[in-house]
Amino acid sequence: MLLIHLLVLSFLLTSFHSMTVERVMMHMESQSLHRGKVVRVEAELFFLAGDGRMISRYIQPAHQVMITNNKGEVSIYNEKENTVSYEQGVEYSTESGLIHFFLQGKTQDLGLTDLGFHQMSTRFEDGLVITEWFPPASLYHLFNRIELVHENFKPIYAGYYDAQRNLAKKVYYSEFQYIGDVYLPTLITEFNYLGNDSIINRIRFSDIRVNHQALSPWFNFEIPSDAKLRN
Repeated sequence: MLLIHLLVLSFLLTSFHSMTVERVMMHMESQSLHRGKVVRVEAELFFLAGDGRMISRYIQPAHQVMITNNKGEVSIYNEKENTVSYEQGVEYSTESGLIHFFLQGKTQDLGLTDLGFHQMSTRFEDGLVITEWFPPASLYHLFNRIELVHENFKPIYAGYYDAQRNLAKKVYYSEFQYIGDVYLPTLITEFNYLGNDSIINRIRFSDIRVNHQALSPWFNFEIPSDAKLRN
């Protein structure tokens, strides 16, 4: 479930630069294909911009609630068992994911500059703007470079090359929806290459609501005080 949550943090991107966003809620459906098996995940997402708090209420396959904040603290609550577990790491922070970058209008580099990447080159092909980004020394062991493709100022593709210069991951952003002053890709398709194998993830968003339209008691959800700690 944490993997799906990280995917959510890393693909929610667009530009809210022309409006003040206080809260966002949406429905998410995810499908992961690996070795002929399909894993489906369905959730409702509730994001509060003020403190970077995101509440993910998972409906399928398990009834769980995951709370993440900008400090990288994660709480996972099992509604049926009334149990809770905790995780912490910078990779879980809402500020290290693109949900933070799209709120800041950073769709030009998808937050790569904040992560220490430097732009290597820019070229233009058939109306597309293609840029290549070089990683900081601390990420040499993970990346050789990252390629971004923009069309009409919107990011439509990201290619991640590993330290051996092999294409390790491709991400496509499509079916952009204009909601008020918000452009949002409602379909994200990701290909992860693992040697001779691969994992395909497809995530779709719907029923997107912003600010005064985003009304739900789940924005105020707190884990019950009597929840038992799960090891």
